[in-house]
Amino acid sequence: MCDSRAATKKQYLATRQVREFITAQSREIQVEYVKLVERIETDGYLIEPFGKKLDRDMFEMRLRRGRQVRVVYFYHMGNRVIGVQAFVKKTQKTPPQELAQARRVKRRIEDGDYDEEG
Repeated sequence: MCDSRAATKKQYLATRQVREFITAQSREIQVEYVKLVERIETDGYLIEPFGKKLDRDMFEMRLRRGRQVRVVYFYHMGNRVIGVQAFVKKTQKTPPQELAQARRVKRRIEDGDYDEEG
């Protein structure tokens, strides 16, 4: 079975929340984030332990150096992958409020209603 996510190289974009969150992390976390973004752009997807499918259309990038940092992302319009929510995971399960916020941002992006300023 062919995985359509890996058909072509991807372009990774991140919302302001993700960019600011990652910038506030240690250098070690930032380096790991860049490496995983490069892997997404090259391979088109992440496998465990670096990534995990959360549900039908949302995925989780797992930064495992030091703190348990997560970036929720989705595939958008062909070759785009968009990071929409970043947080430190403190429990076994992904916090429902983080996933809900990621879904709100995803919906706004898909509706063409996303504004970095608002």
